[in-house]
Order: sequence, then C-alpha cells, then structure tokens
Amino acid sequence: MSALIAPEGLPRPAVSADDAVRLAAEFYGVGTAQVKELGSQQDRNFRLTAADGVWQLLKISNPAFTRTEIEAQNAAMECLAAAGFAAPLPQLSVNGEPVESTVLGGQKHCLRLLSYVEGAPVIDRPHLGPALRSALGDWLGRASTALAGLEHPGLDRSLQWDLRHGEEVVAALVPFVRAEWKQDLLLRTLERISSTLAPLKDQLPVQAVHGDLTDDNIVCASGPRGSVELTGIIDFSDAMYSWRVAELAVGCSALFHHDPVNPLTVLPMIRAFHARAPLSDAEVRALWPLIVLRGAVLAVSGEHQVTIDAGNDYASDALDREWAMFEVPARYDWNAAEASIRGALGMELPSPPDTSAWLPLVPGLPVPAPVDFSWDSEEFSNGSWLDGAAEEERIFAEAAGAVLTRFGEARLTRAAVNSAEEPANTAIAVELRTAVPAAVHTPFAGTLSAAPDGTVRLEGAEAVVVLSGVQLEAGPGPVDAGARLGTANQLTVWVQLPGAYSAAETPPRFVKASEFPGYAAGFLDPSALFGLPPATPAADEALLERRTNAYDALQSHYYEAPPRIERGWKEHLISTSGRHYLDMVNNVTSLGHGHPVVAETAARQWRRLNTNSRFHYASVAELSERLLAKVPDSFDTVLLVNSGSEAVELALRLAKAFTGREDVLCVHESYHGWSLGADAVSTSVSDNPRALETRPDWVHIADAPNAYRGRHRGEGAGAAYAADVVRQLQRLHDAGTPVGTFIAEPRNGNAGAIGTPPGYLEQVYAAVRGQGGVNICDEVQMGYGRLGRHFWGFEEHGVVPDIITMAKAMGNGHPLGAVITRKEIAAALAGEGSFFSSGGGSTLSSRIGVTVLDVIEKEQLQENADAVGQLLSQGFRELMDRHALIGAVHGMGLYQGVEFVRDRQTLEPAPEETRAICERMLELGVIVLPTGDRQNILKVKPPLCFTEESARFFLAMLDRVLAEGW
Repeated sequence: MSALIAPEGLPRPAVSADDAVRLAAEFYGVGTAQVKELGSQQDRNFRLTAADGVWQLLKISNPAFTRTEIEAQNAAMECLAAAGFAAPLPQLSVNGEPVESTVLGGQKHCLRLLSYVEGAPVIDRPHLGPALRSALGDWLGRASTALAGLEHPGLDRSLQWDLRHGEEVVAALVPFVRAEWKQDLLLRTLERISSTLAPLKDQLPVQAVHGDLTDDNIVCASGPRGSVELTGIIDFSDAMYSWRVAELAVGCSALFHHDPVNPLTVLPMIRAFHARAPLSDAEVRALWPLIVLRGAVLAVSGEHQVTIDAGNDYASDALDREWAMFEVPARYDWNAAEASIRGALGMELPSPPDTSAWLPLVPGLPVPAPVDFSWDSEEFSNGSWLDGAAEEERIFAEAAGAVLTRFGEARLTRAAVNSAEEPANTAIAVELRTAVPAAVHTPFAGTLSAAPDGTVRLEGAEAVVVLSGVQLEAGPGPVDAGARLGTANQLTVWVQLPGAYSAAETPPRFVKASEFPGYAAGFLDPSALFGLPPATPAADEALLERRTNAYDALQSHYYEAPPRIERGWKEHLISTSGRHYLDMVNNVTSLGHGHPVVAETAARQWRRLNTNSRFHYASVAELSERLLAKVPDSFDTVLLVNSGSEAVELALRLAKAFTGREDVLCVHESYHGWSLGADAVSTSVSDNPRALETRPDWVHIADAPNAYRGRHRGEGAGAAYAADVVRQLQRLHDAGTPVGTFIAEPRNGNAGAIGTPPGYLEQVYAAVRGQGGVNICDEVQMGYGRLGRHFWGFEEHGVVPDIITMAKAMGNGHPLGAVITRKEIAAALAGEGSFFSSGGGSTLSSRIGVTVLDVIEKEQLQENADAVGQLLSQGFRELMDRHALIGAVHGMGLYQGVEFVRDRQTLEPAPEETRAICERMLELGVIVLPTGDRQNILKVKPPLCFTEESARFFLAMLDRVLAEGW
C-alpha cells in the first residue's frame, strides 16, 4: 500500500498518440485512420478509429499493475457483459492473447485492445434528474449483484481507491493539498470517519466490485422523446475486492458536483440500489462516512496527481469537482443524512430519549405564548413577511410577555421570491424572548462547556442542550440538574442527540423542509423545556390521500407530487413549506394573489350585505355600466353570471333564440367550458379525449386557423382558412342546416395562445352574418387587458362580434362572468322566461367586479401586460435561437405559449419533453404547465401584476432547463 501513495505516485505512462498507432498495428494488426487520447488518472487510453469507422480502445496500463490484475479486469468485464450490461471486451492480439506486454521507457506495461462502448459519459450531463439518479442506482445494484460471485486472484489488490485503505491514503496525501483550510477540514473529518467506521468494518461484506461506477464510467444516450438511457459501463481499472457498500458510496459521491446545494440528491440512487441489493444495518450506518471518505480520497489524490504529473489536464480539470464531492457531504449533518437514508429505505429510526424527568430550562417563567411565522400566520399581510428578519423583530416587539417560536416551523420570513433553491427556513431550534432577562437553569445533569462564539453546551447522557444568547455565570465542567447557568432574554435553544455536532460547531438554526425529517431524528423539540407540548408536524401526505378519497378524481390536480399551496402574494404561490413558486398559469387571479384592495372590498361587502340581483342596489348597475364603457357602442346590455361555462351557455341560448337556428360552428382545438352546451362546442382533445367523436349533430367544426402547423401556413393563411369556412357555411346552408352561431376565441387560448391569422375573423364574421347568423367572441381567457395592446382580443382583428363572453379575470378569483350583447338579442330569450344567476350579479360579485376594473386602471395592469409581455416575447425569441426544441412562440402580452417540437421541419410535437420540463421547472421554483391538444406548449399566463424581475427569472430558469436537461 505504501508504495502506491509514495511521493512519486503513479504518473501516466509516457506514451504518445503515434506510439498508440504503432502499438495497435504491431500487436493487433489494426490500421488506424484516427487516434484520440481519452482522459485517465494513471493509465493511457486512446480511441482508435479504423478506416471503416469502427471505434476501439487501446489501453496501456500503468506499470504498477500486474498482468494478473489486468486479467481480473477482463474477467469483471465479461461478468457484467454476461449480466446484460454493455461493457468493453478484450480483443485477441495477433498472438491470440487478450493481454499483451511491452517495454516502454524501460518499464514493462500491459496493453489491451478493447471493444468500444457507445455513449456519452453521464458526467457530461449537467443535471441528473430523479429518474436518472434512480436508474444509476439500479445499475449499481445490478452490477453489485452480478459481481458478487466473481472470484479472481487479480482482484486481491492494494489500491488507493479501495475505501478499506481510504483513511491511510488521506493521511498520507493530505500534505499535497495546498490550501491550509482544506487540510484542516480533511484532517478533522478523517478523525470522525475513523471513529465512526472502526466498530463497523468487520460487519461490512467484501466482494468483487467495479470500484469506480461513477458518472464518468457509466455512459448514456438520448432516448426517445427526450429521455436518457444508460447504455454501458466502462473503465474497469479499479476492479478489486472491497466492501460491497463501497460500490454504492463511490457512485453516490459522484452526484454532488451536479447539485452541490442538495446533499440528499443521493437518495433516489440509494433507494434503487437497495431495491436490487438490500443493505444491512451496518452498511447503512457506514454509508455516509464512506461517501465522505471517497470524496476525501479523490480530493487528496487529485492534488497529489497534478503535483507528480503536471501535464495531466484530466486530473487538474477535476480538482474543483472532486473537492465538491468531498466538501458537500462532509459539511452536511451526518446523523441527518443517515436518518434520511433510513427513511428513504423504510427502516426504523432510533427512539428518542425519555424527557419526562427533565427540569424546566427557565423555572418560574409562565408558559410562553407561541409566536407564528408560518404560512397561516395572521401576523402577516400584504407580503409583509418578505421583509425577513425585520418583520420577525416587529412581531417579537409587539408580543406581550414571554414568547416562544416553534420547532419544525417553516418560516415565511426565511424564504424569498424568484429563487431556484429551496429555502433553508425550517427551524430545528426555538427562540425564547422575554421582556426582562430570565434565569436559565440546567434541565438535567451533565458537562458544561462554552464555544468561542458564545454558544453554551450541556452534554448529558442521552442528549445535548445547546444555548445561544445566555449570559453565562457557571464555569465549565460537571453541573447538577437544576443548576443556574445565567440569564437571557433572547435565547436560542437546540436539543440534539449525542454525536450530531461537536463542541466546535454550532448547529444551524434552520434547514430545508425536505431535509427536516432527517434532522428531526437527531434534534428534539425543545418545547417541553418550557411547559409546551411538542409541535405537530404537517400531514401533507395524508392530506393528499384524503383529497383523493373524498374529492372525485375527475377534479384532477397538477403534478404527481404536488406541493401544498395555501397562500399567495402577487405572482407567487406559497407552499406550506414556505417556498415561493412563480405562478405562470393563474390568469384567473388577474390582479395577483392576495390583492389587499379586493380583500378589503370583499370583507366590507360581506359585513354589509350579500344577496342576489333581483334586489335593488347600486353595484350591479355600476358594474354593468363600467363593462359597457369598455366595449364598442353597438353593445348596450350586460348579463352577469358565475363562470365562463355559464357565460358561454347563456350566449349560445341567446344566439339560438335570436336566430331561430340550432346549428353552431366552432373550431378545432378549442375549449369553451364544461356545461352541456359549452362542452358541446369544445373540441379540445386535451380536455376531452373523445371530444371529436361525441359532438351532437347541431355542432359543426371548422379547422383551427393555425398558421404554424395547420393545413394553411404562413402569409395568406387567414384568407385561406376563411375561404374554407365560407364554403363550409354554404354547404351547411344548402343541406338545410344553416349555421345560426359561430363561436371562437380571438386567439386559441387552450391551444397555447395560437394567433388567429389576419383577415380570418373579419371574413368569417361577415360570412356568418351574411347568412343570418351571429358571432360569439369568447373572451374568457383573452379579455380584460391580458393581451396588453388590447383590452379585448377581438380588437386585435378590427372586428366587432355580436356577443362577448367573459369570466376568470373579472373577479380576481371570485366566481364572476358576464355576457355583453345587444338588447335585441337579449330580448329574444324573453319568450323562454326571465334569466337569473344567484351569484353572478350579487352585491358581493358586483362590488368585486367594479373593484377589479378600478385596480386594472389604477395600477396600469394592461400597460404592464404590454411591457412585460414584450420582454417575455423577446426573451423567448432569444431562447429559440439557442435551443432547437423551441419551434414557435405564440401570443402577446401576458398570454403566450412556447411550443416545443422535436424537429422544426416536421413539427413533430414534444409532449413528453414538455411535461419533463414542467417538472424540472417546479424543482426550480416555477409553476408552469403544458397545454394544447398535443400537450407540447408551455402556457404562459401569469397574473397581470407580473414584474420584469419575475419575467427575467422565468426566462433564466427556462434557459437553464433547456441547457442542462431535465
């Protein structure tokens, strides 16, 4: 072992590309057209390309490795190939040998010609999604199982990469690490590794391992529909006998440089490995220390290698990556990591100690009042929590007497908007605030110590109490239960199990919500020290199950594992974990979530009166007048309803009554609502897979006027589509079923804000009217200033419909819709009785409707939609120049669609990629969803208060996902 880590180390053999060509010809009779050196720490690898284009790999091993070791590597390759993996296999030389020997530079080297395994190393992918990490873990488990039965004398090796010798390697090579702080961290960490692994080593099974099953040595290819498929395993240079769990530790360590801010990125890999090769309790206990040890070995070996082999760019380029592979797991809480692993594997966690005999920490203090910084705190309003620590101090200052924060609470004040990272906002400590200093005593007997930062530790037999903010009066050393420690009026308290943090480290006050279950296994709720019951964890998983059981599945939810959303502010949705998600889809909440003016209006009106429109009051007249002021003069009457579906339903009835005709013409890929009539004229198969085959006889469907991928494309498409409709109208008229109603959106919103080509609506409206029909413009999605340049979508086309339907934006989330038309059309329905909608024109709905119009004007939200929409449009065009997946950008203002295609010529849709992109965007803090019949368009329709800052964040995250993958 000592020879392998001597200062001279293992520099690569001095072999040039010309030498490789000569050796390949001499020993294997290979005529090489091209040669390219591939990276290696200690060997030389050359990819040879023959004249016929076939690739092979010439590998010249370091002279330190014997022929028996090389033959063992071949055996490992053949073992995994027999198990179904694509692996390099040795090719026989002209002498009929799989391994040849030659003298280079006065030393004997083994060389082999290996078959080439196609694929790109996984390391080339910046982002490794959960599915890919699971697939890697599955492969590690399968490979480990396959190699378990392999025996070969050449596997009994002494390698610096064998984690059984890892501690010795780190100790020997740490002097080569140039930064003193890095040396210090390595040595302190090495102590902990040694003490943790010492009692476990004899319990860890030993078998044949690949030894380097990392993202460097597992290759992949792009699969169908944007997926990633693992294709093979390469580089068996480190095949040996070692601990079985070391194979998993090596694979895990390679993940951290892909996602250094999320140490638990390894959980899918560990879970998948365990499903193939179940881990013992001892292996689980050893796993995280071995992951850290692997990173340490890489870090010191890399520094050593560049010292002895200065021209090795492969080694020098890896230094930062290898340091991350050590530092990320080394600095994470090891107890929390093990607990998280156990939780992921369904293993039991140790029972917490009995705290019933502990004494009060602050005896004589009245039970403090809990202070609430969570999502449902009534202390917060109008985004006040975004002031962060300042808002916390305000709440503390206004509290009377003693107050205590809550363990496990995800604080809104510790989260931020427009962040790609999950916030570290979940408390593993509690804070006590008192008006005057209070005496602090020991809850149990133990040993007292103080850290340089002022933190005080009381270490007992079963737990450690850590205090920050206490004015210490007692000296270090043993103390009895109930002993006075000092005073405090701003006290932070942790209760941890032994071994989590040393006396030199202060635990974090906050961790990520996703990491909290692991931390909660090593930190106890200190509330009992103040006479309060422990905090009750949120049962989010149980809630989703309750929803599934009681709330019919027809009413589906977004995402497979949806965050629980309970609060909103402006263009942000806030989960119960406090994370702020950028909301790109809520066109219903047009003004933004939690708008204070709407909230105050609603509360005031609720207190006064809420009744239906058959009573006489001012707001229903005011709302109707305000709506009429927004439309052309030909409109003179308003009918108020509850929803877009109800508005469309009413509009169809009005048109039928006025024309006396039942037949309706609509367009493909459109959606108008779920009620009987509205659904009848909805043709989108994304909402109803059987839409086209279940239309009633009185519904006729025209082609969607899509100039991007429809029958007619490009310039002149509008006239061509309109001519088709004119012919269709004539055929229906001649058949005795003349169309009485034409209904369409001014842009096809559900299809992805697809623009209606110029001239289309003008000609179709004229043709419909020419045959005695009326035109309904469905503005439920496009209207109310969302398009920026136009308040109504029909204004874009210079046309005036006969009936306008609207909803969604009208009430900022309150159910409110309207139909605007001419009195002569409305009067036609009088023969069927009067019309009435209980909530549509109620005092509450009307007052909210007026308020929404006021806010749109006062806050210039239509102008904002125009300005920010232009920023988005320009950003999408720039992304389109960089990413071939974007085939087109549709829409304007704050209703846009980004269409993903696999080929810009064939326009093959990319629905699977679109879904995966949306899932990845959720991880980065953005809620955006697919739309359209092909489900390949991102729908971009945020609240109208959407800011330039949020637009830039969205564009940056989309760019990141398209560049890194999903």
